[in-house]
Amino acid sequence: MARILCSGSFMCDFIVPDLPRIGEPGDLVYAPRGIDLHPGGHAANVAISLAQLGRRDTAVAGSIGKDILGDFMEDELRKNGLKVYPERLDQPTSKNIALVVKGEDRRFYAQLAANTMLTPGHVLRVLEETRPEILYQGTIGGLRLVDGELDTILGRARDMGCLTLVDVIRPHEEGWRRLHESLPLIDILHCNGYEGEALTGETDPATSASSLIQEGVRLCLITLGPEGLVAAWGDTGLRMPAFEVDEVDQTGAGDAFCAGLIDALLNGGITKGSLQTVSHSAMKPVLLRGSAAGAACVTAPGATTAVTRENVKGLIKEQGEKVWAEIQPL
Repeated sequence: MARILCSGSFMCDFIVPDLPRIGEPGDLVYAPRGIDLHPGGHAANVAISLAQLGRRDTAVAGSIGKDILGDFMEDELRKNGLKVYPERLDQPTSKNIALVVKGEDRRFYAQLAANTMLTPGHVLRVLEETRPEILYQGTIGGLRLVDGELDTILGRARDMGCLTLVDVIRPHEEGWRRLHESLPLIDILHCNGYEGEALTGETDPATSASSLIQEGVRLCLITLGPEGLVAAWGDTGLRMPAFEVDEVDQTGAGDAFCAGLIDALLNGGITKGSLQTVSHSAMKPVLLRGSAAGAACVTAPGATTAVTRENVKGLIKEQGEKVWAEIQPL
């Protein structure tokens, strides 16, 4: 049993922070802060962040290879106190290289291998075994097999009474496939501004969020980096500014946001049944904790390094009231 099941991609992240520049052909650029290896991928990032926020009731499912990096992933997840359900395949464990140049957006170089091959059958088996209160299904748009059976997975989660949170990425193969027809099965949908535009064709995040609510999503959250976020649920919508932090590495900020959100939903007793009618005051700690977790994430290299209970609590104590005072209705 687990209160939360995080399902999605597992990747090994090789992160090179604070680079002065990208080298020219034949050039050698030294990494001033080293090259770090971290467990990564949406499911792993959210689960580890939840553990660091104090959750000891989290299970995580994803696919890895039968290789040394697969062993690394499984060991690191278990070290964080997670219940790990790896699907080990005759594929390489996926790897991602993140080059972070000062003052520029990240450059990712990813190997798409085992992480894309998570099977619906494995997710359904873990869902039945853990019977969670919340199912986080990440990497939609990047899971070749799960994408095609999303409605089956979410339908089973609904039958079990799970609150479902779906996190999308820009698709790299056949588009989002079953996502649009699955929207009525999604309690919470998280995406960024670019993904919201691609999903709805709307350039304005507020319009995108309203459109997704009309298609059946109960709570739509569109995060916009330093511009904050847009949230819509029921007949309510708001725009909230971001916490102000010194940014080091954006890797995993959206995953950290989801972890903070899940933690706050459980703390606040917000359930599937009450989600559409939640008041502003009840939604306040949920949005602040999610946003603070995302902000904490970017202050250190790696997708989970700085996502701790202490850092998130500190940001909310220092800036929470100011951030909430500046929300605007949609």
